[in-house]
Amino acid sequence: MFVYLNPGHDMFRDPGAVNDHLALTEAQLARDLAWLVSKRLDQHRIRNIVEQNDDLFGVICNANRWQADLFVSIHFNAFNGHATGTEAFVSYTPHSVMAGHAIQQNVCAALELPDRGIKENMNLLVINSTSMPAVLVEVCFIDNDDDIRRYEERKGRTADAIATGIIQYMGQLEGKAA
Repeated sequence: MFVYLNPGHDMFRDPGAVNDHLALTEAQLARDLAWLVSKRLDQHRIRNIVEQNDDLFGVICNANRWQADLFVSIHFNAFNGHATGTEAFVSYTPHSVMAGHAIQQNVCAALELPDRGIKENMNLLVINSTSMPAVLVEVCFIDNDDDIRRYEERKGRTADAIATGIIQYMGQLEGKAA
């Protein structure tokens, strides 16, 4: 299996959501987490690539060109400073839903934040224009100090949770092929 990890936004052109008083940007958090997930996948000998780029069409083209088996985009949500929890968006394919559930369950367990569920979404370009199953995970709310502090305390567990979800998804695929 080959996994394409896409930390959301861009370090220089688009920081994404921010938490001004904690000086955190979504782009930096997503990048750091994606590299931790990559290391976990490497330990399990799962091929992967990490690409963060504000050019979404370029990201999609690269994922398709690499012929990845799974696309995972990592993000941090923002709303009103009070919203809380973890959610995942998937494309309308059974494999995307399977992968999304595996990742979502593990991240919720690691962070012990409210489960905002799996949502099928046709409006998110990166999960609907890739040729492989795709998941966009919103780890927690960057603008909710309690959420983001919990994430910071459990960053390693969160990376493990995403990697475990990917591994569980792979196991489900192997079980169906048997």
